[in-house]
Amino acid sequence: MTTRIYIRARDSQNGRRLVEELIADRVDPGAFTLIGKQIPDGLPVHTRRWRDDSSAALRGALVGTALMLAISLLLLQALPPFVLLTLIAIGAVIGGSWWLRRNRSANLPLSAQQEALEDGELLILADLPEAEAPRLEERVNQRHPELLVLGPDVGGSPPFP
Repeated sequence: MTTRIYIRARDSQNGRRLVEELIADRVDPGAFTLIGKQIPDGLPVHTRRWRDDSSAALRGALVGTALMLAISLLLLQALPPFVLLTLIAIGAVIGGSWWLRRNRSANLPLSAQQEALEDGELLILADLPEAEAPRLEERVNQRHPELLVLGPDVGGSPPFP
C-alpha cells in the first residue's frame, strides 16, 4: 500500500535537486508528480502545469473560437458576418466554460495550496510505500530546510494528533 507525501518548494530548482537526489537513491521516478507554473525540464517524472482560472478560461475560449470558425467556414461556406461572429462567440463561451470547469475539477484536490501555486511555488507529490514515507519525510526535513514537507495531507499535517 502506498502513501502520498506532499512537499512544497518555493523555488523549482530546489524541487528539482530533491527529486534528482531521490531518484539517484533508487526511488522510482514514476512515484513523483510535479505540479506548478514553472516545472523543471528533463526529469523522468509526471508533471502537470498549474493554471489559474482566468488563463484556463482564456485558453478554452481561444480553442472554442478556432474550432467554431473552422466548422463554420467548412460547413456553411459563406455566412453573413453577424451570423459568423455569433457562432464564433458561442464557440468561445462554450470552450471557455468547458476549460474552466475542467481546470477547477483538476485543481480542487490541491486547493489548500492554491495560493502557493499561484505564487509560482512547486508542489511535489510522492507516492511511496507506507514503510518508506516516514523515512523520506525525516530525510527531507533534515537535509533540505528550504523545502516544506506537508506530509500526507495537502494542507499540511496538523502538529498534534
